[in-house]
Amino acid sequence: MMGQKPSSMSSPSSPEHIIFDFDRDITVTRHQRFKHPSAAFFHIIFKMSSIVTYLFGGLFGQDFLSIFVLLILLISMDFWTVKNVTGRLLVGLRWWNRIDDEGNSQWLFENKYKKDNNSDDSIKDLNQLSENTADSTIFWTALIVAPILWFILLLVTIFRLNVQWFMVVSLALVLSASNLYGYIRCKLGGNFKSVLTQYVGKQIFYNFMSSSNAKTTQNMSGYPSA
Repeated sequence: MMGQKPSSMSSPSSPEHIIFDFDRDITVTRHQRFKHPSAAFFHIIFKMSSIVTYLFGGLFGQDFLSIFVLLILLISMDFWTVKNVTGRLLVGLRWWNRIDDEGNSQWLFENKYKKDNNSDDSIKDLNQLSENTADSTIFWTALIVAPILWFILLLVTIFRLNVQWFMVVSLALVLSASNLYGYIRCKLGGNFKSVLTQYVGKQIFYNFMSSSNAKTTQNMSGYPSA
């Protein structure tokens, strides 16, 4: 109608902005445990289904080819769901790739809650807004546990020389670890390298101080008491 201001909507020519509408409010109220229970369910179910199928699929009389195809399907669905849906809904993060006008590939790591990617206070803002929620807890727990489990299963296949399952377990590990890395980059933004460097430096310093204190205590214990 004439006289009305046009609504602030994304352009229809950019499907990414339609799918990933970062203007929506995804904060969790105190009286609602899960803001997006369906997203939390699918964030878990594909991971559990793939691991259970890998461990116990042979008990149901299925042949290797059927289990292999089913695992590839579940692993791919989990990767796509986590990367494109649950990350945005549960924690307000997304990572994606685009090709610029010059044909160069660019990886983008976006965070809804981070106002300034170069500010250290942005990490505190993210923690206050998104981490103390049920959605965030279930998201990060499943995201971290999944690649750890696949890594353990990969070691088992190597020790048993189980070549036929090595490829599918490796694929599951790579895809789950890629999502974990991508969302860590989204959370830390431009501070990723600096935070990692500070963490490693602190660990080296603490180890050095612990060893120095242990040597000092050992030397003092060798002196005779008065």
